[in-house]
Amino acid sequence: MSGITVGRYLFGRLKQLGIKSIFGVPGDYELSLLDCVAETGLRWCGNPNELNAGYAADGYARIAGAGAVVTTFGPGELSNLCPTAGSYAEFVPVVHIVGYPTEKAQNGSNIVHHSLGEVGKGKFDIYHQMSKHITCAHTVLHDEKHAAAEIDRLLNAMLYFSQPVYLGIPADIAMKIISPEQLKTPLITNLPANDPVLQSTVVQNIFGKIESASNPIIIVDGGAVRHGIVSEATELIQLTGLPYFVTTMAKGSMPEHLPTFGGHYVGAVSIPAVKDVIEHSDCILLLGNYPCDTNTGTHTTTSLEKCNIIDFQRFHINIGADRFDTKTKYVLQELSQQIQRNPIKKTQKVTWEPYPDNNMAASSGGNITHDYLWPALSRFIRNDDLIVAETGSITFALPEADLRHAPTCEMYNQTVWGSIGFGTASAVGAFLAGKERNAFSRNILITGEGSLQLTIQAFADLIRHEVNPIVFVLNNDGYTVERLIHGLEADYNSIPPWDYGAIFKALGPNYKTKYHLTKTTTELNELLTDTEFNKATYPTLVEIILGRYDAPQTFLRAAEGFSKANES
Repeated sequence: MSGITVGRYLFGRLKQLGIKSIFGVPGDYELSLLDCVAETGLRWCGNPNELNAGYAADGYARIAGAGAVVTTFGPGELSNLCPTAGSYAEFVPVVHIVGYPTEKAQNGSNIVHHSLGEVGKGKFDIYHQMSKHITCAHTVLHDEKHAAAEIDRLLNAMLYFSQPVYLGIPADIAMKIISPEQLKTPLITNLPANDPVLQSTVVQNIFGKIESASNPIIIVDGGAVRHGIVSEATELIQLTGLPYFVTTMAKGSMPEHLPTFGGHYVGAVSIPAVKDVIEHSDCILLLGNYPCDTNTGTHTTTSLEKCNIIDFQRFHINIGADRFDTKTKYVLQELSQQIQRNPIKKTQKVTWEPYPDNNMAASSGGNITHDYLWPALSRFIRNDDLIVAETGSITFALPEADLRHAPTCEMYNQTVWGSIGFGTASAVGAFLAGKERNAFSRNILITGEGSLQLTIQAFADLIRHEVNPIVFVLNNDGYTVERLIHGLEADYNSIPPWDYGAIFKALGPNYKTKYHLTKTTTELNELLTDTEFNKATYPTLVEIILGRYDAPQTFLRAAEGFSKANES
């Protein structure tokens, strides 16, 4: 077999992982490398800027299993630091590929563009050093001899830790010829097995605690989603018949239609019935615990007795105060097998309504409020929808969306990193990944006008890639979440008004698009029940006017905690 370039080896590996689209912004240090994208049979999906590109790669990875973004050395890669950090915090596997100046330029005495105006050894490694803190593995290829091994090392690390990696490739190294022989050795896509004796011990320990408990329950948190154990969690719930709950970070990824679904748990912000059941449980199986403030009602889950918690993480399990270094995925699989052989007889029933506010609505024709909006959007969502939700007030509203009727819908938001603008740009990658796999029937983006103004250029990508999004823009005249935390009338919580009705036409003039403005509950209800609108056959933007100080009930209950957390 003849040799191939380093660039083609890299993209060949990405293709083996199921990646079909590459995001990024071209720059002269990477142009030759980008030629390898099409040569390898992949699709280049350029973006308006590197911030959007990084978010798109993140969204793509959440649906496809891994993503890739290419930027140029210096300004390009630094613009992608925010998305990379978000992927790192939320365990999203993305490879950040950076086109570097040639080896000659890096070792020469001439100042080159995109540098800090310095020359000499180590001066071109500064940006790489910055990325070390927000990646699980990193390297810059300085020769072709070790290129294949280093690329494989990074990609294997990305898959193992489910976090981003950084790969710098000088322009000349990208075009060096290497052997393709190593492509025959598959990357490691599964976690290695646990020690069987230790795993059996852990399983028996957990089984015994469930059996001896009076009211055991299951909480599915965001780590369960990001670490790929949702199917194992679902099977465990079905086998045990235990009441189960989801957190904000797990919302929309865990089906809610099972008979023992108890609702959403977010500490003191939870509805009283949920809070009472959980805090009086004598055995809590906490799958994928991620105790961030936005995920715990500003850390109000501390009333849980630690000795009653079995905390399942990617690489270890804590049973009370004891830690066992076993991978959760395999422990859950064996635990389910154990329960199939020896069924656990628990008769706990969910006697409360998980969504008691679901029927709250303004009078017909009245102004739209969050209390009305989320039950209305819940009814609009159906099976096989993909919903990308922005951060901010929407993060706190998500728990109020009843998804019991749509078990095969999928939804996510950036609960932990919480970078406003993430949703719109992330949707580009997520919707494209879904389209490539024919995985979803409708693509829905829910964002706020404040967040939207950061990454609105992504609308051009959503339109040209023909993913036919339905975009709900919640317009409350500024940063309502920040207003309610601090600075109710402060200028810094205001944003300039835009003509949202003109944006789709401006960014996609050659495509059919549609805009709707809804100010009343009647207007919104008529639109959500309209047959043509529900078909989602072309990009549609719906601007929803909300009150300046209106917010979801869950946020109103949590706002005081956020305000106090910022006090000196």
